[in-house]
Amino acid sequence: MTLVTMGLATGGAQAVGPGGAEACPSNSVCLYFNSPEYGWGSFENFSPGQRGLDLSRFKFTHWGSNGSGYGAVIAMHAASIVNNTDHFVHIYVPAGYYVQYESGYYGNLNTAYNWDVAMDT
Repeated sequence: MTLVTMGLATGGAQAVGPGGAEACPSNSVCLYFNSPEYGWGSFENFSPGQRGLDLSRFKFTHWGSNGSGYGAVIAMHAASIVNNTDHFVHIYVPAGYYVQYESGYYGNLNTAYNWDVAMDT
């Protein structure tokens, strides 16, 4: 299978990233259940340098501010991302391509919205 990148997400989609209980730890990648405009919700954070993470093996385990999505499997349910690393992150979708998110990006997953199956951090 050949994987190609279909897009590059750049810049923050919102004026500010999540804060308080929803804040993504430094040097982490976080996937969130909700879109920013609906209050980020539950999330899971990942360390950089991991390849081929099967997102069906992970759940949203951090409550966030409103608890929406808490305990749900991440695969096919993530709506947004925060990339607090110094490099690109790739989210793979079932069609065989990935969407690339630059360092410092926070916002919707765009074309990978609720269509996420794997990730390279």
